[in-house]
Amino acid sequence: MTSVGAATAGGRTAGAQRVLDAALELFSEHGFAGTSLQDIADRLGVTKAAVYYHFHSKDDLLLALVEPVIDELMAMAAESNSVRVGRGIGIARYVDYLLSHRRVAVYLTRDATAMGHPRLVEKGAQLRGRVESMLLGSDAGDLGTVWGAATLQALAGALLAAPPDVPEEWLREELTELGAHLLAGYRKAVRRREA
Repeated sequence: MTSVGAATAGGRTAGAQRVLDAALELFSEHGFAGTSLQDIADRLGVTKAAVYYHFHSKDDLLLALVEPVIDELMAMAAESNSVRVGRGIGIARYVDYLLSHRRVAVYLTRDATAMGHPRLVEKGAQLRGRVESMLLGSDAGDLGTVWGAATLQALAGALLAAPPDVPEEWLREELTELGAHLLAGYRKAVRRREA
């Protein structure tokens, strides 16, 4: 059993993780703008001061939920670009990433207010191009930008549309297959442009 001050696997205390879990539930139900720190405290059955103990603002909560997910993707992109220059990572690894962060990804696709947070916009700008080259290879160019964006949108859309009760292994298989078809389409487009 984790004590109140003990850190969880993510480096947060159990109390902070409970606050984050409740915030994600409420943000998903009512949106970032429609959720207050008092709502989060009420959901947990604690005082607002107990929430403030872990996070000083709603913005802090949002960033604590989302930044680690984005940072992990940035690290994957950096690893891909340094280890396998000219080649993208396997689509299966990206699908695993999406599935491991499914709740956050689904929430973000539905809450434009949260995605408009200045710090998240800045991080998104840093990711542009990196994720496409991560999937397609570092020499993707303009064609890769189009196909990379289409691939990312298709996978995110499919993740969002999937019923919440489908088995994760089934969803992994379908998303991987979808991604493989899109990457094959990209390679075909490259050959067509080179001809």
